Amino acid sequence: MRRILSLFLSLVLLTGLFSSCLTAEPKPSGDKPLVVATNFVLYDTARTLAGDLADVRMLLPPGADAHEYEMTLADTALVAESDFFLYIGGESEDWVDDLFASMKEEDRPKSFRALDTAGVRNEEEKEGMQTDEDEEEEEDAVDEHVWTSFENLLGIAEQIDLGLCELCPKQKDVLLERLDAYKEEVKEIRAAYRETVDGAARRTLVFADRFPFLYLVKELGLDYYAAFSGCSSNVEASLATIHFLVTKVQDEGIPAVFIIELSDGKCAEAVARETGCAVLTLYSGHNVTPAEFEAGISYFDLLRRNLEALKTALNG
Repeated sequence: MRRILSLFLSLVLLTGLFSSCLTAEPKPSGDKPLVVATNFVLYDTARTLAGDLADVRMLLPPGADAHEYEMTLADTALVAESDFFLYIGGESEDWVDDLFASMKEEDRPKSFRALDTAGVRNEEEKEGMQTDEDEEEEEDAVDEHVWTSFENLLGIAEQIDLGLCELCPKQKDVLLERLDAYKEEVKEIRAAYRETVDGAARRTLVFADRFPFLYLVKELGLDYYAAFSGCSSNVEASLATIHFLVTKVQDEGIPAVFIIELSDGKCAEAVARETGCAVLTLYSGHNVTPAEFEAGISYFDLLRRNLEALKTALNG
């Protein structure tokens, strides 16, 4: 899919459509800077900090699978017209590098790449995890889900707020106050997670799905098993993978297995049928449903949902 995106951009450039697409969706009128983010967590963080000081937009359509995102001409236009562009980086967003390389340096928007400022880990290949054939040859692949670490989330918020202060220097004091409030809420939620884990009956989680929570479990000192890696393109579980997870649930008395948001849940359903365990959702923050987006749900709301799910899985 990533190769297709690169090819798409190359074709756009070669056919001369790129210059016209830059004017396809003009920047909104008014004095507010335009901030564009590639996923929900970056969008929500910028929205929370900026408030009414900026026009904040999410590039990923609500309800879409972040791993299946395909760039459009309108997307390239929105990024090019933005005053501040927020993205995670890494292989799943390598289209950004292609886009920026196609633009003159002075035309590129101010940007923030989360992988540049966060503590980064490489993906792990855990026992029983189903690996994509094209990923077996890769070594030291970076796990891109850096925001799932509370410590990284604090650093990401600081960098976004710094960029907003540069865009809105007259509102710097307001933006710094909002950052302080944001950080306090992150710390309160982190303390609640720590209290839950410290008093838990068990310390192992089972994901019958992709696993975008490596940073979180490492920070909390939890162990895990998963069907697939965080950015796996393969989500069709083999019988061997299902059998491994079933055995782990039975042997360790695991009361619930996890899926992530917007998952079809097929692997988890198979494990649940064999073991009688519950199936719970842990929200990574990649994206939300259209209804949740319209209702204004926040990443903090998702983190609180996750906390309740963890209490069940670790103590049930």
